Amino acid sequence: MAQALPALIFDLDGTLTDSKPGILGCLAKTLAERGMPVPASLDRFIGPPVEEWVTYLLPDGKPGDHVALARDYRACYDREGWSNNSMFPGVRAMLTALRNAGFPLHVCTSKHERSALRILDAFELSPLFTAIYGDKIGYTSHSKADLLARVLSERGLDGESAWMIGDRSFDFEAARANRVRSMAAGWGYGSAAECAQADAVAATPADVIALVSRRIRLAGLHKVI
Repeated sequence: MAQALPALIFDLDGTLTDSKPGILGCLAKTLAERGMPVPASLDRFIGPPVEEWVTYLLPDGKPGDHVALARDYRACYDREGWSNNSMFPGVRAMLTALRNAGFPLHVCTSKHERSALRILDAFELSPLFTAIYGDKIGYTSHSKADLLARVLSERGLDGESAWMIGDRSFDFEAARANRVRSMAAGWGYGSAAECAQADAVAATPADVIALVSRRIRLAGLHKVI
C-alpha cells in the first residue's frame, strides 16, 4: 500500500501573494499619523507577527502603547492594505497541481487569521487548502514556531514527512523548531542568506512541484506529479 503523501504547509506573505505594498503602505501611514519616524527600510517588518515589531518600534513603550500601535496598523490594513495585494505568477497552477495530485495543503501565516482568509478568498485560493491557520490576538504566543506546532497537532500531521514552504528566516526557524523540513520560496522577500537556511530552495512555484516530486520518488512513494 502506498504511503500517505506529505502535508505541504505554506506561508502566505511573500510565498503565495505579494502583500508588501499593502503592509508597508499601512505601516508607513500609521507611523506618520502618530508622528513617529519612518525607518528608511521597512522590509524587516514583513514576516514577523505584529506583536513583535511594535516592540522594536517602541522599545521604551508600555504594553498599552504596543497594543495601540498594533491596533492602528491593523485598522489601516483591514480598511485598505489587504486589497493592495497580488498573487505571484505560477502560484495558482502550483497549488492546483499539488491539490489534484492528492497533497494535503495548509496555510500557516503570522498574518492575522481574519485577514489571511479574506485575502485567500479574494483570490479564490481558500478551497485548495485543507486548513488555514493565522495568528490571533487571543493567542498567548505569537511565534511562528508555536503556530506551526498548533497546525501539526490539531491537524494530526506527520512532522517527519511534512514541508514548511516560506520565504523568510521565521519560516525556516519554525520548521527547525518543529523538526519539519523547510523549502524556501526563492521568488519571495527573503534574502539569499535567509533562503540558504532552508533544506531546499525553489526558484519558482513550478520548482516546488519538481522538488516535492523528486523527494517522493526518493522515498519510494508511488504518487508523483
